[in-house]
Amino acid sequence: MAAPAPAPEPLPLPTARAGALPWLVGALALWQVAFPVLANVFEFVPRRATPEDHFPELSATQRWGRFTGSDALQSGTERAGDLFCAWGELTGLDQGWNMFTPDFPPHTVVPVAELHFADGTTSRAWSRFAPADPDSPGARWPLVHDREFNFEANITMFGWHYHPDARRAWAHLPARVSEHRELVRAWLKWKARGTGAREARLVFHYIPTRLPNDAPGAPRRPSYEWQVAKWLPESGALEAFDPVAAQWVPVKAVTP
Repeated sequence: MAAPAPAPEPLPLPTARAGALPWLVGALALWQVAFPVLANVFEFVPRRATPEDHFPELSATQRWGRFTGSDALQSGTERAGDLFCAWGELTGLDQGWNMFTPDFPPHTVVPVAELHFADGTTSRAWSRFAPADPDSPGARWPLVHDREFNFEANITMFGWHYHPDARRAWAHLPARVSEHRELVRAWLKWKARGTGAREARLVFHYIPTRLPNDAPGAPRRPSYEWQVAKWLPESGALEAFDPVAAQWVPVKAVTP
């Protein structure tokens, strides 16, 4: 009878790697776990608004003002808040709760500037974020045109529920344009700059998304558009479209 084969020697246990790299990796993992909680709590700490914060950021969830009479402490806290914002955008961890509550529309809204000229011709300036193929939209890189993206998002959010099937909401559209008049006017002025247009209109282009109960492979529902507001460069007047009366109505005057 053959002698049994000797048992294999146990493999040596791995030893901890020396150096700072393992500690840095562990610290990064802990920071990534703690970041969402800390970033949300930090929004309750009042911070002063800068000229760049007035639109669209003042419509965000950040609490504005001061929490201390010490300029050094207030400034230091605000710089920490800037780091939270920068890190959230860089890593894709930034959150916008008003994008998910209380409900989410079954379509994407893209702003379009419709420019009208004195000779009767028109042209359109689309958002750079309008998908070339609505059925296969591409990804948006973080930090690239981020301020422009958020500016337009704050304009189109108030138009989420003003679609042809929501007749009860139609009467409120002029009031919502008035609430966002600075955003709307600034965007139309930017799109019309240097074109010589005598009128710039804000049009919401709706791209319906497929619903959960849609049959696999069913065609997407057709896109549609909604007139929202118009800005007159010569006078600086802003008007809103009233879907109920099917006419343009004046909005609170603003300086051109």
